[in-house]
Parts: sequence; C-alpha cells; structure tokens
Amino acid sequence: MSSREFFGSGSVSHIRNILKDRNARNVFLVIDKDSFLVSGAQTALSPLIEGTELVSFSEFSPNPKIEDVRRGIAVMKDVEPDVVIAVGGGSVIDMAKLINILTAQSGDSLQIIKDNGPFRRQGRPLVAIPTTAGTGSEATQFAVVYVNDVKYSLAHQFIIPDYAIVDPTLTYKMPPMLTAVTGFDALSQAIESYWSVGSTQKSKSYASQAIQLIMKSIKNAVHHPNREARRKMAYAANLAGKAINISKTTAPHAVSYALTTYFGIPHGHAVALTLGKFFVINGASENVHINDKRGKEYLKKTMNDLCKLVGGSNPVECSDILYALMEDIGLEFSLRKLGIYRKENIERIVSNVNLDRLSNNPVIITKEMLLRVLTSL
Repeated sequence: MSSREFFGSGSVSHIRNILKDRNARNVFLVIDKDSFLVSGAQTALSPLIEGTELVSFSEFSPNPKIEDVRRGIAVMKDVEPDVVIAVGGGSVIDMAKLINILTAQSGDSLQIIKDNGPFRRQGRPLVAIPTTAGTGSEATQFAVVYVNDVKYSLAHQFIIPDYAIVDPTLTYKMPPMLTAVTGFDALSQAIESYWSVGSTQKSKSYASQAIQLIMKSIKNAVHHPNREARRKMAYAANLAGKAINISKTTAPHAVSYALTTYFGIPHGHAVALTLGKFFVINGASENVHINDKRGKEYLKKTMNDLCKLVGGSNPVECSDILYALMEDIGLEFSLRKLGIYRKENIERIVSNVNLDRLSNNPVIITKEMLLRVLTSL
C-alpha cells in the first residue's frame, strides 16, 4: 500500500478534488493551531473545505501520548468522518495516523499499541499535509506514541496515509531553528536508511537522492531561505521518509528517543547528536562485529558510497563534515552544553535505548560503545 502523492507549490489545492472523489461531508481535521495558522495552511485550506462539516482536534502534546490519542479517538467516533486530514509536522501527522487506525480496531487501544496490532481494518481515508520538511511521516507506515514515557512505534501498511500533499509553500514560514532541526532529521533518516541492515536498492536510491538534496540545500534553507531551497528540502524529506519506510532507522534514532523524552531535546537535534559518531563506528573495518548478513565488504562499499554523498574521503572526515554542518546551522553538539553531563544522565540514556532500532544498525553496538559515544560528546 502506498500514498497517492501530490508535489509542488499550490498542490494543497488537490484537497478539493480528494473530498469530491470521496463524497466527503464530514471532515476530521488534526492540526497544531499555531503552525496551522503561521504556515498559511489555514488560509489555503479554508476555501477548499467549504461545504463540509468540519471538526478539528488540536489539544495534544508535541510528542503523541496515549492519553491524547484516546481523547482523539473519542472525538473521531463522535464525528464519524468521511475523511481525516492531518496538517502539521511529524507529531501532528503521527497523531492523526494513531487516531485513525486505532478507531478502526475493536480491541483496547493500549493493548494494540503494546502488541503492535492486530490491525484487522483500515481507517478512514487519510490525507497528510506536512508543514515542515523533516519527518517524512506522510510517506511512512509508522506512528510513534508514548505510554508513561516509554516509546512505542506502530507499524502496518494500513497506517500509511492514503494521500500525501507536499506543498513547499507551507514550509516558507518555518523559523531557522525548526528548519535546522527538521532538516537534520531528514538527513539522519536518509543516511541511516542507506547503511541500515534493512536497506534495499530501492531504499538506497531514495536515500541517496535525499542526502544529495539536503547537503546542497540545508544551509540556504536555514540562513537564506528561498523557494528553491524550500522545495528541495520538502522533496528530500519525503524521499527520506520513503527510504526509512522500507529500511527503518538505526543507532542514532535508537539513542535519540531518551534524549527527547528525558532531556527535552527536539527529535531531529537528538538524532543529529550521534550521527557523526556512528558514521565512524559503522565505517570502521577492524575490531567491530558486522550485523549485516551481506558482510564486511558490502558494508565497506556502502560506507564508501555514503562518504561520496556526504562529501568526505573517509568516515572520520564525514563525521567532521556533519558536526561542522550542525555548528553552521545552529545545532549544539556538546551534551555538556545541553546540560547532560552527569554519569547518571548518560546511563539513563543508555538504559533506555530503543533495541529494535539498534538491531537495524550494520555494526553491533554494545553498551560500552554507547557509553563511549555519549561521553565523547
């Protein structure tokens, strides 16, 4: 199952035909009120959804929590919408995915989350419209939810949106820091997808395109935003989403969730912190245990290809390039400067690493390696 996609400036106008094709009279709109207004989505969408009974859901935390999802399910059951529309960043789109798929199931939502299923029925037609260029959530079958600070990731083909509208004009008003954070999330997804144990030729094709676009465009998007930079970043984020939809993410994402949950570091920033370190680890040819059944030579070629995409001659140089890029666009990469320096803080991060994402890393990562990575920051 895959989305029907619409790209380009003004592509949000396709909403009118989608609603007409679905004979939609009742619409359930999932949004973040601030970004919905600031991005221009409210102005763009209002005339396109005239004539429908519209109910919006916007009161939820930035990182989807089970309590918020349950409230959303109650609202959606009351509305019985013909179409669900999600407009916002990754958390907004994830929230819409969660509400939509869980409303369609007959079991207890908490148990379904913990068991990742079963998913016996599809939800209502879902339209995902990102207002950031980063998560690629509009292109994936994943949705993240937190239960008592524990992260769960649902994954099923029924979760992927039926329609994805990537209109870069909705990202024009993103402030520099949000542009940097979401942009590095997309870059991390693409790099991780490329070296992932679950990678395929198709996912690597998506990832390589995304890496090249981001490396050429992210500085302009942050410091001197223009239409072309915004367009390339929006397209790259979608490509990165398609890549991880096939391969899943790896060690940097595995470590990131605790950084976000316990220390409030935005997701894209949290992922970026260890990306360069794992680039060196995955690029090492000696004293590591390969986790990818395709073997050491395959991984060596993969990392050489990645070096070319990033612009370095070896993994250490690529790591330096990535940290220099973080510094250039305003992302701090010192854990100490971010207030994380106590031994118990580091151990808390390590003890809460996502093991599923860690298992996708091409090199086996031990607790000792994680401790060294984090203390070196």
